[in-house]
Amino acid sequence: MTERHQVTLVSLLICAIVIWLYYYIALEAPALMAQYDYHAEVIWEAPWRLFTAHFLHLSTMHWVLNVVSFALICVLFARYFSVRSYLNALIVIGLGSSLLLLALGYEGRFVGLSGLNHGLLVMCLLLEMGAAKHPKQRQLVAFILFAIIGKLLFELLGWWPTALEVGQDRDTWQLHGAGILAGVLAWWLHERHLAKLAQLK
Repeated sequence: MTERHQVTLVSLLICAIVIWLYYYIALEAPALMAQYDYHAEVIWEAPWRLFTAHFLHLSTMHWVLNVVSFALICVLFARYFSVRSYLNALIVIGLGSSLLLLALGYEGRFVGLSGLNHGLLVMCLLLEMGAAKHPKQRQLVAFILFAIIGKLLFELLGWWPTALEVGQDRDTWQLHGAGILAGVLAWWLHERHLAKLAQLK
């Protein structure tokens, strides 16, 4: 099995876990949502919330949009990862975005993959830009990156309708923005690791 297939398989397994968690919590253990979401006031008493919040969802539409996006990103860009580097990226983006929100004083509560999805997409687009062999490819990637920033601006201005983040419609730009910045960090760490491997060779 190639590394691309392995990464895809891991991604699909994560999708399955996310879907299972939604239905398990909704049908069997609704109290778990309040124990594993992002909640700044108790984050140091329950630091796992920094990561677990990303894999919980509020509604069927919420998980469908996020899981489909997560799977598509993997299918399109799995070639840039090994299983280890892929999981490292998810950890950096998940924890990094939550810690950034905490550092900036974000007081809301949230769940959902959307912040992680934004970060992973930006990371993958930066990898794509670095690997592009033709100027038009780089221009296309740059256009998509600017479109993501434009979407973030629309969210800030309230022009991008959403009701997916624990009722925090006005805060989605912060959640997604933190994910994007964490994605840039994950890209930088990924590239640094590749550079070290190249030196060893």
